[in-house]
Amino acid sequence: MTRVTKALKNIPLYVWILMFTIVPLIMILVYAVFEFRPDGVHFTLVHLKNAVTEPLYIQSLLRALKYALISTVICLILGYPLAYILSRLNERARSFLSVLLLLPMWMNFIIRTYAMLSLIDEEGIITKLSGGFMLKGTEAAIIIGMVYNFLPFLVLPIYTSMMKIDKNLIEAAQDLGGNSFHVFKGVILPLSIPGVVSGITMVFVPCVTTFVIPQLMNNNVWTIGKLIEYKFISGASAEGVDPDGGALSFILMILVFISMSIFNLIDKDDESAGGMTL
Repeated sequence: MTRVTKALKNIPLYVWILMFTIVPLIMILVYAVFEFRPDGVHFTLVHLKNAVTEPLYIQSLLRALKYALISTVICLILGYPLAYILSRLNERARSFLSVLLLLPMWMNFIIRTYAMLSLIDEEGIITKLSGGFMLKGTEAAIIIGMVYNFLPFLVLPIYTSMMKIDKNLIEAAQDLGGNSFHVFKGVILPLSIPGVVSGITMVFVPCVTTFVIPQLMNNNVWTIGKLIEYKFISGASAEGVDPDGGALSFILMILVFISMSIFNLIDKDDESAGGMTL
């Protein structure tokens, strides 16, 4: 009876997963391998083949991976020290700075991107301070937009991991003669790795798939997310969705699952290793 009751309580969750996760994924696969013509529905692998052989599609995917990798590295370089500083502050200062960090996330994603765009366009503050060097329309603008939008998603998991570290471990390392560097290297860094892995996942995956940032920051550059958006909306045929859009979405979905599996595997390996070294 307990299992039945528990299953009944989870019905809303199951319905949500079915409607908004499983069904959309199935629809992507359907669009990728079926063509809907006036004479009926036809199975084909042509569009999946196009997704992995067409030069434009391959270049857009590689470009998206490059931007995502660069943006993730920059976020890690900026975010890890910021998370460390936040974790070392007193509660009042920590709460205040955390609100400042989260404040931009309360605004709409597109509004945030437009706000950053206004800083780097012809009349923007950054352009004026740099002596007229305009970033808008460059690859650097796309990376700046990604870092600005996704940096908090890396800081927060690392900050949370650091706040969960037992203070007794830090005090024990100090009692054993460890200086600040040794305590950080032997205790804080290893125990914060799960947060780092989670943060990297939360930055890398949306950076690969986003289409709003490249479209606003540099509309001349095609990334895989922007190309899929075009195939599904702007480039849709009179009969409906462009099948290549479904195929590209399916390939991208597989790559996202592979990336997340690798990150999860790294995270599990680190946990099984124990984490700390002195």
